[in-house]
Amino acid sequence: MSVVIKPTVNNIINLWFAEDTPIRQYKIKLNPDLWVACQHIHQDFCPPSKIREVERYRKSDKVAFAKAVQQQLGYLPSDN
Repeated sequence: MSVVIKPTVNNIINLWFAEDTPIRQYKIKLNPDLWVACQHIHQDFCPPSKIREVERYRKSDKVAFAKAVQQQLGYLPSDN
């Protein structure tokens, strides 16, 4: 079973904002470029709602974060 994931908005949200589990750690291990991009964006990310606590992010904040990660990776999805 391969866990290399495409950098789609939903996949990025599920990887970055999910509860820390062994499966998540395994996905991080198999997707180091995606994880590094998430960490880089997280450092300077200012969500549209201006909420500081990641746990309180709205869906729109998470989508904006994921799109910033996609931009960092140079990934332009064809169906979004």
